[in-house]
Amino acid sequence: MKSLIRWGATLGLVGGTLFGSVSAPAPALALSEDEIMQKLASVPVFAITDAEGSPLIASISNPERDGEMTEVAGVFVFMNPQDANRVVERLTQEQPEMAGEVQVTVISLAEIYQLEQRNRDQNTPIEFSYVPTRQDIESAVSVLLDSGREGELVQQNGEYIYPGVPLFMATAGPEQGYMTVEVNGEPVIPLFFGRDDLDNVIAHVEEQQPDFASTVETDVVRLEGVLETLRNEDNEMVGQLMFVPHSESLEFVGNLMQQMQQQRQQQQPQLQPGNSAPPLPDSGR
Repeated sequence: MKSLIRWGATLGLVGGTLFGSVSAPAPALALSEDEIMQKLASVPVFAITDAEGSPLIASISNPERDGEMTEVAGVFVFMNPQDANRVVERLTQEQPEMAGEVQVTVISLAEIYQLEQRNRDQNTPIEFSYVPTRQDIESAVSVLLDSGREGELVQQNGEYIYPGVPLFMATAGPEQGYMTVEVNGEPVIPLFFGRDDLDNVIAHVEEQQPDFASTVETDVVRLEGVLETLRNEDNEMVGQLMFVPHSESLEFVGNLMQQMQQQRQQQQPQLQPGNSAPPLPDSGR
């Protein structure tokens, strides 16, 4: 949980990549664990941990098969660092003795995935709860309502809620095929954690290919469902899927890495001129 993955290769993707043509996915089998880890390693997420970097395990409600709610051990995984920071602030206000004992730690979604898989076979498994931003939830609700897919939403207190972490993707063309980008000469299907990032890319397409852009539509899928697909299904498109993190999260990680580098430089010993000293043996002095 302590490691800070280098997300440098992903930092330039959102701003610099344009959609190419719509293409049919190449046939592929379900991915291996290593392949899944590679896909998830570029996604930073945020957990509340102790000072040593171990995840803070909370008590959360979980529905049993008969519909009753039971309390289970759980780890909250935030998609946005600000949401995690707000939880830490509230926690330390309510329990001042925890100040300095809890922190927000940035890790990769691959590490969370690995922890989750290891816990599946435990007698008392830990539940991993993914926490999207409210803006992402509202965007996902808007997409589904606009396309008449209210059945994929749940209602709480008279309000529609998206049941999971939304990932946004684009379709286009007469058959509404998935739009692709070219990465290292290969077509991939990007799944955006933030709708704003997808909208920015679509705006570039509208400028450069207005006829093509007129057929573009936004779709939304659940992160949790995509992870199940990667694990369990022989699906044609799984090999082409690529996760694109929030640009805000990447900026946060980039700033954090810069701060860490500056701290390391400040801690490095600096050579200073010294006083005259006797010559060392074989020094030629």
